[in-house]
Amino acid sequence: MPISQTGNLNEIIQIIQIDSSNIDDYGDITPKNNIIYPMLYAYQRNLNANEVAGNIETLRNQTQFVIRHRHSKEPKITTDMEVIHNNQQYHILAYNQDSAFKEWDVLICEKAGEE
Repeated sequence: MPISQTGNLNEIIQIIQIDSSNIDDYGDITPKNNIIYPMLYAYQRNLNANEVAGNIETLRNQTQFVIRHRHSKEPKITTDMEVIHNNQQYHILAYNQDSAFKEWDVLICEKAGEE
């Protein structure tokens, strides 16, 4: 059974990388968002209680985004990047590539700013 189908990719996400080496005229560090992927279609897959073994905080703060497989010529997605979905920012905890079938990749994310 496949992880997703093309028709399920009904959410739009953006993948950014925060560059904190940007210094303004006053010497202050001002984070700058470098857009890696301006628009990707994704399927948002929320975890259920069985997958997190009863840890409610994990259930509340984590989500998964299923996207089409990224090819080697496209920018590489890493864990130092962030996902923006519906004006909510998520840290990428893991990026699982579908190396066997090269069909779907999974971004495991956690809401930014949540404890």
